[in-house]
Amino acid sequence: MYRKIYRGDFRCPPWFSSDARRLITKLLDPNPDLRLPISKIVESAWFKKENPRKNPNFLYENEVLAKYNETETLNAFHIISLSEGFDLSPLFEEKKREEKKEIRFATTKTASTVVAKLETLAKALKFSVKKNGNESSLRLHGDEIGRKGRLGIAADIKTVAASLVVVEVTKSSGDTLEYDRFCSKELRPALKDIVWTSSGD
Repeated sequence: MYRKIYRGDFRCPPWFSSDARRLITKLLDPNPDLRLPISKIVESAWFKKENPRKNPNFLYENEVLAKYNETETLNAFHIISLSEGFDLSPLFEEKKREEKKEIRFATTKTASTVVAKLETLAKALKFSVKKNGNESSLRLHGDEIGRKGRLGIAADIKTVAASLVVVEVTKSSGDTLEYDRFCSKELRPALKDIVWTSSGD
């Protein structure tokens, strides 16, 4: 995926107009000296034609916020951080992902499929399960009491697009060694068939 980004290798959907294709090609030019700046985009005939409102610089904040609040989505920083080599979270967070003991992966399966997988795993391990109504959050709790109490697992499911979901798994309670063992021996094998990997990698 990153090699394609570096080369500027992409395809526009067939329903894009020729003007839009030319504009996007210039906007995504891998050479920063030739790349089209935002100031030129708003001056383009395509932008003015597709945005007939009087003030193109107005952000329509209420509309954007209302749409955003309909569902939890991810921005480019979240998507890039799926790759360990491009994890930008240390720039914004005090703790690195390793310290937080977080597992994050993408899948093309639905949120309900991910939840079903986790519920099956929990049942096999005799973990209790608690989930919210819209299947975007799941909590698993071990039955056995370890060195630091019962092991607690938090799984948060976030929608990137209609066909792409990101799952974040973290330790909410219990012993770190037990959590690591759970992830390597139970969680990863149970979810390996739904984890998305880029064919270009």
